Parts: sequence; structure tokens; C-alpha cells
Amino acid sequence: MSFRRLVSDLGRLCIQTASQSVAVQQQRTIHASVRAADSIRDAHRQGTRVSAGRVETMEGTTGAGTQTAVNTSSLDARLPTAETLKQQFDGVAYHELPVVYIRASKNNTLVTVTDTKHEVITSTSCRLEGFKNARKKTTIAGQTTGVAAGQRLVRRGIRTVRVQVKGIGPGRMTCVKGLTVAGVRVVSITDHTPLCELGPRPRKIRRI
Repeated sequence: MSFRRLVSDLGRLCIQTASQSVAVQQQRTIHASVRAADSIRDAHRQGTRVSAGRVETMEGTTGAGTQTAVNTSSLDARLPTAETLKQQFDGVAYHELPVVYIRASKNNTLVTVTDTKHEVITSTSCRLEGFKNARKKTTIAGQTTGVAAGQRLVRRGIRTVRVQVKGIGPGRMTCVKGLTVAGVRVVSITDHTPLCELGPRPRKIRRI
């Protein structure tokens, strides 16, 4: 009797373990996704979501929750100081150097050279150098304009200048390169491009 009872208990135990394994195999994991926006208007109202792994480098932007440490020890040495204005370049103080104003628009490049009293020494543009229509908004036209302005300065005995660039046109940096090609020494390059703080007005919400 004890042997039969042992065999029956063992069979019952095997059946229970088999049924449990089948129940485990029948279980399925359900993943719930984020509810999608019903329309473009709902997506516009929800805005953009910033993931946790993204690190913001500027304060005050969308999703700025974390800040990163930036080493500015070498940056201070590159910025001009009060001593820089008194520094001599080819025997001329920094604040007395002529200034070359470069206006780089998307269709043209304008170059104007003034002295310390803001009196115009010379001025030129891509159109005055012989470029017409679509050829004015090319990098070669900007470099040619810079070379022409540099040659005029060399003929007047001006070898060292400061540069102020305004705009994001194609002749932005090629014009500065043209000045150096003509033999003019560029001491500093200052960017005076105006930037809108809030940017342009966003598009209106699409109504369906």
C-alpha cells in the first residue's frame, strides 16, 4: 500500500508542476504606449518633450532643467580687455586702427572702411566689382570684393585694420580672406550680426 501511495503522490506532483509551467507560458506581458495626439492641434498644444538623456547647454531654453559646467579659464584670454585698446599694432594703438565694415547679405556683400572719426575712407561692393544678378551672391564675388578693398587700402598706406562682420551671407568670411590676400593684416574680427531674442512669430494653429 505504501508503494502505491508513493507512486500516486509522485504522479500527482508531476501533473501539478506541468500545469503550473503551462500557466506560466500562457502569461503575456502588456506594454502600454503613450496616447498619440488626435490631431495636429493637439500635438501643437502638447509641445515638444525633452528626453531625460538630453543635456541643455544654455539656460532659459525649452526644457532647461540641467546645467553643464564649462571651463572658461582659456576663454578670458581671448576676449579683449582694457589693455588691448592700448596695445600697439605696427605702431598704431588698437582703438585708432581703421575699421572695415562687411555687410554680408544673402544677395550682395558690401565693404566700407572708416577711420577712428567714422569718416569713410573707401567703399565697394560685389556689384561695383562687376558681378551682376545671381553672381553677386557667391563666395568668389565676396572674395573679389575683399581683394579690391584691400588693394585700395594698401595704395593708401593702410596695412593693419580691424574687421566687423554683419550678416550671414555667402561672402561673410571669404571677404575677410580677400583682405588678407591683398596684404592687409587683420587684427580682430568682430561679429555684429543682430539676432532676434525670441525668434520669428510661430505659424498659427491649423484648424481642422
